[in-house]
Amino acid sequence: MNSILIVEDSQDTRENIAELLTMNGYKVRTTDNGQTALRIIKTQMPDCVILDVRLPDTTGHEILKQIQNEIESGLVVIIITAYGEVSMAVNAMKMGAYDYLEKPFENAVLLMVVKRGLENQQVKRELAHLRQMLGTDQDSEQVLGHSPAIKKVISQINSVAQTDLTVLIQGETGTGKEVAAHLLHNKSKRAKQPFIAIDCGAIPENLIESEFFGFEKGAFTGATQSRPGKFQLAHQGTLYLDEIGNLPLAQQRPFLRVIENKTFRPIGAINESKVDIRLIIASNANLLQLVSENKFRKDLYYRISEYTITMPPLRERLEDIPHLTALFLSEANFELNSKITDISEEAMAKLLSYNWPGNVRQLRNVIRKAALLATDTIKLSHISFPSEFDSEEPEQSFFTVYKNDINRYPNYRTAYAEFTREFEKELIKNAYEKAHGNITKAARIYGIDRRNFYHKLDKYAKDFPKKQ
Repeated sequence: MNSILIVEDSQDTRENIAELLTMNGYKVRTTDNGQTALRIIKTQMPDCVILDVRLPDTTGHEILKQIQNEIESGLVVIIITAYGEVSMAVNAMKMGAYDYLEKPFENAVLLMVVKRGLENQQVKRELAHLRQMLGTDQDSEQVLGHSPAIKKVISQINSVAQTDLTVLIQGETGTGKEVAAHLLHNKSKRAKQPFIAIDCGAIPENLIESEFFGFEKGAFTGATQSRPGKFQLAHQGTLYLDEIGNLPLAQQRPFLRVIENKTFRPIGAINESKVDIRLIIASNANLLQLVSENKFRKDLYYRISEYTITMPPLRERLEDIPHLTALFLSEANFELNSKITDISEEAMAKLLSYNWPGNVRQLRNVIRKAALLATDTIKLSHISFPSEFDSEEPEQSFFTVYKNDINRYPNYRTAYAEFTREFEKELIKNAYEKAHGNITKAARIYGIDRRNFYHKLDKYAKDFPKKQ
């Protein structure tokens, strides 16, 4: 459970944010002043701080100055302001803040920013920990592996790092595309400048343009203040666009000019803005195939693929598994406070014989689970894969499965009403569990709004007493 500190002098705002985050599974602490905030940050080390720029006893910028070490260690700081001072927010980003929000903001936007910040923090902490274990500096490529396939990737990164060419990193999910992107940034002349990452598939379609290019005050309903986009925030640094294949076709056109000329026009602006950025693009989809299917623009593809790096799947570099297993085992020992010192030959053989559809990310999860089960050595019985639990039985129709139950009812209409209720209850339960108790996400999975999802939880409260 991630811990979040809310530093906000408005009681209503503070309590509303706290309730929202608590309801979505976060551990929350709050304060209305800077001195208490500094004490909590220094002594309790939260994962994320939501920080108002104006406080009764200090400013958000002063707090940022005093927690630089914590920010460098991975603390996620999200700035909130009601004053619309864009320059203030941008300065906060330069001082290490992850992102900023202007009041009033939508709950979904806040949750999205927090989620992205914590995911970015996790990647940074994993890299830092692995580097520490290896005794290497921040540019180390050893975290990727030692196989010929990885050495080729590292050679490509070294060749292109000092240029400003747009790099397309292709590869299946879990192969380490973002790790490679960080390595490329760290080896570039922009290493000390911002690395701004954004998932193209995680942004609602109607927010894509404003998220990337920003907007001016009054540009549309609700635009009470100007806001810079990710391109502006990445100025002089690197902008990493993850899973660009998820970008809707209608939204791809605005990228053509900005990628080619580094110029764009924020929504509602009269003049164009120009930025100095390095672009790194990632995709787990075959973009050429999407081009042939008219789902991705051909001209955009050629503009983003000035230099292409392909991350090999783990099944094609099995010789990296012992090295990566050792790293992930050390990481698990560190995080879980365990003392696993070895892995049996049988367990390693099982790892080497598996196909790894989830690649390096799946290997990490398998080792973490095994570390929880083992005492001093990971054995064969501690290694398990999802496919081992898949049913081999052929699927049956609903009527075949429930034929006997149907006959228990006086007529099919009564049976239909009862089965519909039970089926709806199971769908609600499944959505809730898949979202790990996150009501907003569960409602999205089910396909209704948050309020109606709550009503359905109430409807089945007796059968499903898990509402939070």
